[in-house]
Amino acid sequence: MKKTDILDKLLKIAQQPYLIFASSLEEKPDNTFETLKLLASEDEVTAGRIAEYLDIKPSSVTQIIKKLESVEAVKRVKSDSDARVTIVVLTDNGRESLNAQGNISNGFKDEMFNGFSDEELDSLNEYLERLENNISSEKFLNKIEAIFGDDKNWEHFGKMSARFGRAREQMMGHRFGGFGGFNGEYGGFEGWKKGRRK
Repeated sequence: MKKTDILDKLLKIAQQPYLIFASSLEEKPDNTFETLKLLASEDEVTAGRIAEYLDIKPSSVTQIIKKLESVEAVKRVKSDSDARVTIVVLTDNGRESLNAQGNISNGFKDEMFNGFSDEELDSLNEYLERLENNISSEKFLNKIEAIFGDDKNWEHFGKMSARFGRAREQMMGHRFGGFGGFNGEYGGFEGWKKGRRK
């Protein structure tokens, strides 16, 4: 019962809309806000420095700067030390936007982990890492393949209880963090199995 209760709590946490939002934001850094962070931390920042920092093409940097200029988050000015050089400067609006973005992300995290000590967070992280390692292991994945790959067995279960069939279908169609679900880009369950064996 204790293991079931833990799984129920994990599922309830994972389905929080904020976590989906935060995951999509942090999965890939946003170049616009990364540019604002750079401008807030360094002086005399040129477009070339932004391109180097973000590891993107200069043409992409130009688009980012234009987008930020359109909302008055940055402005381009001549360098005081060399009038031939144009630098990108963070405006007050840009600083406010950067702070607001940080508050959105960090504010929820602070509330979510309110009351946890650093030691408790370390312990929680360790437990979750162990759980993640367990469900990523060959032993666990082999068990998934053996249990959920037997169509005849599931057809039999489905006749006894529609709940089993619905739960399996829901799992097969679910989009997971690394791979888009058994019915996603891997070409169904068989495709998933082939992908595992590469």
